[in-house]
Amino acid sequence: MRRVRLLGLVTSAVALVVVMAACLSTPRGSLMVTISGLPAGVAGSVEVTGPGGYAQSVTSTTTLTVAPGTYSITVAPASNGNAIVATLYDGSASPPSVSVADNGSSTTAVAYAMRPGSGAVWVPMKGGGPLAVEGFTSATLATSGSTGPDIGITGNNYGEAIAFDGAGNLWVSQFGGMLYHYDASQLASSGTPTPSLSIDASSYGNLSGLAFDAAGDLWVAVGIGNKLLQFTPAQLAAGGTPTPPVVISATPGGSLLTPIGMAFDPAGNLWVANHGGVSLVKFAASQLAASGSPTPAVTITNGLSNPFGIAFDASGNLWVADSAAGELRYDAADLGSASASPAAAITGAALPGGPEALAFDASGALWVAEHSTEDLRQFTNPGAWTGTVTPAADVIISSVGMTDVGMLAFSPSSSALPIQAP
Repeated sequence: MRRVRLLGLVTSAVALVVVMAACLSTPRGSLMVTISGLPAGVAGSVEVTGPGGYAQSVTSTTTLTVAPGTYSITVAPASNGNAIVATLYDGSASPPSVSVADNGSSTTAVAYAMRPGSGAVWVPMKGGGPLAVEGFTSATLATSGSTGPDIGITGNNYGEAIAFDGAGNLWVSQFGGMLYHYDASQLASSGTPTPSLSIDASSYGNLSGLAFDAAGDLWVAVGIGNKLLQFTPAQLAAGGTPTPPVVISATPGGSLLTPIGMAFDPAGNLWVANHGGVSLVKFAASQLAASGSPTPAVTITNGLSNPFGIAFDASGNLWVADSAAGELRYDAADLGSASASPAAAITGAALPGGPEALAFDASGALWVAEHSTEDLRQFTNPGAWTGTVTPAADVIISSVGMTDVGMLAFSPSSSALPIQAP
């Protein structure tokens, strides 16, 4: 019996030595990822990938134990998660690819910096003076008050509408037919920066609304000219006088009559507010593939009087800033029918200055810019309203110096909205 026990102990010891030897022989190294440039409480967004399908997310300075091989470091923007509009931090890794040897150690450094222009809502001033785009930061938007903009960009003409691409660069449409592009780096502080590039579309007419689709194409409404123009990412990068690959023109019945506001729905269909035609029209995604004069898939007129800006909320409901009828909500379930009517309308004392522009913040609250009173108003939980309502605004930013309200755009836009420009 003792001999059997002794044999068992010897066998176990041998097995343990074999396991330990196997562990010691498995190649291992270390990869240190350092992250800098982020304020306290903001996590990095770094993905490390390597041999054998290895993938590890890193949010702060970390040392990883990894097998020998080459690892790629992918850095995504970091966000401070502000409930109104997030401030973003862009980062890069140096080096972006790292080799790790057996029993060796390697390091990559991820450096973040704040994206200029983010963490704010931006408004073009289209009143006939110098081109002015004003930015109001999340801190200013948090409480009611009377203030000027935190950042003001001026130029040589006035703007009609604005849109941000996925990298935080700003596009401004100008009534005379020009599109101006400002790099995000030019939005760090007030001044008169020279646009980094421009597109001359004056041969088509006077430009108004802007909207990016999911592929990064910029769609431009020609307000006086009754057209929609598409510019591809390659054309946007080059500037100059490109020929739009797609031009949507009005049908004989007037499907486009002074188009201004534009917005894409979750399916990639383009909705347009016809200011002159007092209507909302939907062009199906398939109708946007080639130039022509397609009959809109849906035309809505009920409830409208003087439509300007439009926007979708996170639930797919379509909102319209109508300077005469108020702020209108058409529910997603009703948008397939020409007989759709507003499910809710904010009117009267809630919007005394006539709404012309709107946008949704990161928490889903509705922001409205008014024409005559020149103020910004925030309304929380707008999806709960039914019928005609006159809710008190939760925040009013007054006397902001807007000579004539243009379109609103948050930088970045809410991640919950239907279309995010790549």
